Amino acid sequence: MPAFTPPPRPGFRFSEGKLRIFRADEVMLIAGWPEPSAVRKSGDTAGWEAFQPEFRLIAPYRRSAKKKVASGKAESAAKDRAHGKTAVADGSQLAFDFGDEPRAPSHASPPPKPDPRRERKRAFDAFRFSLPKEVARVLEPFRSHQWPLLVMLRDDPGSLDLARSNPCLAFLLAQKLKADRGLIASLRCGSLPQRDLLGLLDFPESKWAANVFRKVQPACLDGENWKDLLRLLRTEDEDVRRRLSHLPAINPGVAAILLNREAFAAAGAGLLEAVANDPRENHRAGVVHRVTATLSMLAELPERRRPGGAGRIASLEPLNALHDAVSAAYREWIRERREARRHGHENFRLPPVPGLRAAIEPLQSPEALIDEGEEQHNCVASYAAKVVRGAAFLYRVLKPQRATLSLVRGAGGDWEIGELKAKYNDPVAPRTRRFVESWLDEHRVSA
Repeated sequence: MPAFTPPPRPGFRFSEGKLRIFRADEVMLIAGWPEPSAVRKSGDTAGWEAFQPEFRLIAPYRRSAKKKVASGKAESAAKDRAHGKTAVADGSQLAFDFGDEPRAPSHASPPPKPDPRRERKRAFDAFRFSLPKEVARVLEPFRSHQWPLLVMLRDDPGSLDLARSNPCLAFLLAQKLKADRGLIASLRCGSLPQRDLLGLLDFPESKWAANVFRKVQPACLDGENWKDLLRLLRTEDEDVRRRLSHLPAINPGVAAILLNREAFAAAGAGLLEAVANDPRENHRAGVVHRVTATLSMLAELPERRRPGGAGRIASLEPLNALHDAVSAAYREWIRERREARRHGHENFRLPPVPGLRAAIEPLQSPEALIDEGEEQHNCVASYAAKVVRGAAFLYRVLKPQRATLSLVRGAGGDWEIGELKAKYNDPVAPRTRRFVESWLDEHRVSA
């Protein structure tokens, strides 16, 4: 067998019906429809080997800003023509169409450098468009591990209706079937009543269970947490079942609290309902971070330093008040500890994503975390243990706005934004989030 030859440069392509991903040490070929297949080759393998992609393949399609502008101008021009107008609003071209004549370049310009983000978007968009529209729409809400569901939709056409009516149930069935095409074709889950399908997942075949499954938002499911979610929904704890029944939806924010034993024990019914109704929690779990950060600081604080009101958290307002009180007490305690170990040092792991000169700087010591917390008036010092374990990493953002960034390990294996906050834990400006996402985007492979 010939040795593996690294590609000329990392990148993403879509051609001949296949998504092609080139990395320094690996090449992947992924075909979605009509015959799903995924193979890869690397320096560790003698030839191509089959695999199941865990990263996100299908994301919601978003047109680029240029396309939106062009589409808007085209619609405006069509309206002008319909009303007998002959000139565009910006005056750049009159009815004589002189503006259509090509202009010779004044000097030759070098070819543009490839844009990795645009290249990846084009490739993944093309892969999406290679699938039937209804299949892509079913897959797109799930953040990772879409492959088993894609294979199930292909080999059991009836499962499409199931995925539309009960996405969570379809996704979990697909994870259990593990893209076994023979098993999928023989079981024909799409033709079975949903109560029977619950039995395949070792659930009581009840209307209550089917209704709870329908409340689960697809965005909160991934290949890492589905087994935990199954254990949660199988619970015999009447308090948990009652809360699940009363919630209007189970979104990423609610799921994160329910799947975290400490957060669930601390969260009152009002707090869970507020999270379920918060549109921001449909895309990322934010409240659970505030709950767990507050609990983590409380657990480390000596009892004499703990503020009152640390019982079950009734709603968002008491949570915010408790968080602020605990943060203040924790900062003071950290300041005293810092002075006590002024000459000590703990080794942090190397940053998982390289910093960006004069813009994004990794915080590589407990002292740096403490300094950041003091300067920004937040509780990042409580993340020290997580950094040492490799579960999180903190950065100082210097532009376009001063902020503090935490990265956490995402469901697909990539590092993703955990929290990005300005001073006093205020939200950052949209341009700051876009800047950080663009930097982080250069170091991920998922769609």
